[in-house]
Parts: sequence; C-alpha cells; structure tokens
Amino acid sequence: MADLVTDLLIYICFGIVMFAIGMIIGYQLLTMHYSKRFFMLAKVCSDADSVVPLVDELERET
Repeated sequence: MADLVTDLLIYICFGIVMFAIGMIIGYQLLTMHYSKRFFMLAKVCSDADSVVPLVDELERET
C-alpha cells in the first residue's frame, strides 16, 4: 500500500512539473510569435507612413 501511495505521489508531482514546463514554453512561444508580428507590422506602418495597416491588423484580430 505504501508503494502505491509513493508511486501516485511521484506521478502527481511529475504531472505538475510537466504542466509548469508546458505553460512556460507556451508563453515563450506566444511571446516570440506576437513580438515578430508586432515588428513586422511596425515596419509596414513605417514604410507606408500611415497607421492604416495597424487598424487593419486590429480588425483582423478582433
């Protein structure tokens, strides 16, 4: 019985650690994705000398 409880505790801890690692990796990937899109959009706005691409991007996102 003690082995079962120990194994269950190990699996629960392993699951919590994997969940935390997944959340951190997901956050980093989304941050990289949206920062890349922001810089690309900033370049388009700079080239067009207008904020119209920014408004179009906001319309597309909402």
